[in-house]
Amino acid sequence: MQTMTPPEKKPIILILVKRTVLFFFGICLLSLFLYAIGTIQGFMERTQFMLLRITVMVGLFIGVGSMYGISLDLWLIFHKKFRYLSGMGGYFCLGIFGIIIAGLASFILVLAEGNL
Repeated sequence: MQTMTPPEKKPIILILVKRTVLFFFGICLLSLFLYAIGTIQGFMERTQFMLLRITVMVGLFIGVGSMYGISLDLWLIFHKKFRYLSGMGGYFCLGIFGIIIAGLASFILVLAEGNL
């Protein structure tokens, strides 16, 4: 007969950071999708610029949240919980994605409307 062991409790801040970064990742993908559809369908310029600005903000939020997640994982790794090492890699990939998307959207904004 097997005994069931309770799952290890995670710090609440770790759960909140992970879910927030994933939420912003979903919003970023949605705004990129809407921008691509809008380019094909011929959305108004203001709508396209708004979608690009949203993408820039959310991409930066992903980058900052990922860096915070990496620092939390490093703190936990230094306290002998090495299972958080893979989470650090995921945060790193999401952070790079967010920064690259924010940079590309900013570049498109500058090309389209000028540097205001």
